[in-house]
Amino acid sequence: MTAWSQEFKVGYTSIDAIVFSMPEIPQINADLQVYQKQLASQVESKQKTIDAKIAEYQKLAQQPTVSPTVMQEKETEIRKLQADFANFSQKADESLSNKSNNLFNPIYVKVQNAIEEVRKEKGYGMILNAGTDTGGIVLAAREEDNITKAVFEKLGVPMPVAPEGGAPAAKSGGN
Repeated sequence: MTAWSQEFKVGYTSIDAIVFSMPEIPQINADLQVYQKQLASQVESKQKTIDAKIAEYQKLAQQPTVSPTVMQEKETEIRKLQADFANFSQKADESLSNKSNNLFNPIYVKVQNAIEEVRKEKGYGMILNAGTDTGGIVLAAREEDNITKAVFEKLGVPMPVAPEGGAPAAKSGGN
């Protein structure tokens, strides 16, 4: 054993397995689902408006008495609605992503702080993420270096029997 390995302890956990086991997650998911439905309803409404304008345009196109100027105005109106729709759809996606980040970030911070406290208390120099959802880097490790149970205890949250997303990091609890 080298001097470095004697002095430097490396532990591991799965941050996603912990985050998605937090008691706040069902409410966050419900809030996001409601918000997503609101945005989808607005997108659908805008799409129906465009569809109605296109149907109106097609009806007008079949009437021989409609002037080319009127048809051109309708085409311009439809193109503007389509551009507005594309812009709104993009902003809706960004808004949903921002809302998700705003709701999840405090949970990630809380979990990260608990991981840091456990790291210090247990004398680890580093904690690696073993989770598969966020690109975990632990391929094999000693179970005694798994700090997941200790992090759940630090957070005051019961550890699930089989948390999602967490191969080895979610099994037990380290020293």
